[in-house]
Amino acid sequence: MASATKASAGGKPPRQNPGAACQQCRIRKLRCDRQKPCAGCLDSGVPCQTDSTPPQRGPKRGHLKVLRSRIAALEQRMGERDLGAGLFTPAASEFQFNMDDSDAQGSAAPVPPSIITEASATTEVMTLSDMDSVMGLQMTAAPPLPPFITGHNYLGTTELPIPPLTRADLGQLFFDRASTFLPIVQRYRHFQRSRASPATQSHMCLQSAMWTVAAVLSSQFYHLRDALHHSTLDKLSHCPAEDETSRLEHAQAWILIAVYEFMQAPFERAWISAGRAIRLVQLMRLNEVDKISDAAALDAESFVEKEEKRRIFWMAFCLDRCSCVLEGLPLTLNEQEVSTRLPSSEEAFQNGTPVTMPFLSEVVTASDQSLLSPFAESVIFTTLWGRGFLHQRQSSAEYAFCNTSRDFCDRQLWLDDIITRKIQKLQQDYVTASIKVDAMWLYANMIAQTTVLLLGKAAEAIPSTTPSNHDLLSS
Repeated sequence: MASATKASAGGKPPRQNPGAACQQCRIRKLRCDRQKPCAGCLDSGVPCQTDSTPPQRGPKRGHLKVLRSRIAALEQRMGERDLGAGLFTPAASEFQFNMDDSDAQGSAAPVPPSIITEASATTEVMTLSDMDSVMGLQMTAAPPLPPFITGHNYLGTTELPIPPLTRADLGQLFFDRASTFLPIVQRYRHFQRSRASPATQSHMCLQSAMWTVAAVLSSQFYHLRDALHHSTLDKLSHCPAEDETSRLEHAQAWILIAVYEFMQAPFERAWISAGRAIRLVQLMRLNEVDKISDAAALDAESFVEKEEKRRIFWMAFCLDRCSCVLEGLPLTLNEQEVSTRLPSSEEAFQNGTPVTMPFLSEVVTASDQSLLSPFAESVIFTTLWGRGFLHQRQSSAEYAFCNTSRDFCDRQLWLDDIITRKIQKLQQDYVTASIKVDAMWLYANMIAQTTVLLLGKAAEAIPSTTPSNHDLLSS
């Protein structure tokens, strides 16, 4: 009525006639002219019927409360089966991501299951049979949970019931975000082993470790990081490493867990996990992968298998150097006993293209300081950092025992010369913007600058009255 008055006052006819649209126009989603009968029904030859009662919108009253109560009852039943706290369940994911019907209606956030259970007990007692009658469902006894949830068939451990889509997302996230600074897993080999039925226990450990690192780098799955971390540790503690493949996957898993704990846990805990990886690397003698030279050309599969061993060793080597230098601890892996070639480029590793890389000793002593792959350069800069650390400790020990030698000046100048040439080559071939984009180049640049500061600190620690200081100044 008001609209008609307003239209007549403005001099414009209304956009639609007053009244309700007929049922046929509503079903066919057509504009009804509100006549008796309307033009649409006349053309179609169907009776024109109009329902003046407005349709009911939204869910029925009490429907959401019934759903919440049913979810709480199901969670209680699952809890009675010793699933334990903190596991990822479909019901919990609904609350974690706020996927509730009440959000669409502008109401408050979903209430946690514990609060729902208490509220239902104090305000309205609703049994399972009552819910079945309201919702028209028949609830039977819950079937036994599958082995991957209860974990009875997995050496006594508990497997997280992660949906397959979440597993696929976490695996892809690892190769998209974590593999840039942890390039120790070959994508094709990993997915090939993941599709094997059944997957080996050691591969499940590695897969869980990859998900743990991917979860901490994702805002979507960040809440799963602790549960995945504990599940991975539980699997590693119960999974035996009997053959070479299982030991390699254990070493990869412990490296990933150590990196995760360096980001999320105290140093002592992370250093213990890194030590497990280093001991496995020593046990498998990965420092001697290329001790026996193979003149025959390697095929793609053999190259990838050998390259993966190299990358596991060099990643453990970098973990050892970084953690020990930062905390002032003795180095674990001896650089003089390494006969493993440097890692190849990421493209050659992922595509299975055989490439022959030089040894670390050859690159450090070479006069031509040409840049290699980002991972190889990171290893070289980390090695120089470790040498600078040993040089500083040796000079401090010599000064403490009043046995300062002129070798200090030679070591200092040699390290300063090689690190300066490497930095100049890095800055010449790569601009600062490109270095910041690549995680490995950024790490190599940071370690190079840290080594320069370490050498300067070592030079300042020598008193001006010692012969080494005079030799250093004269040089």
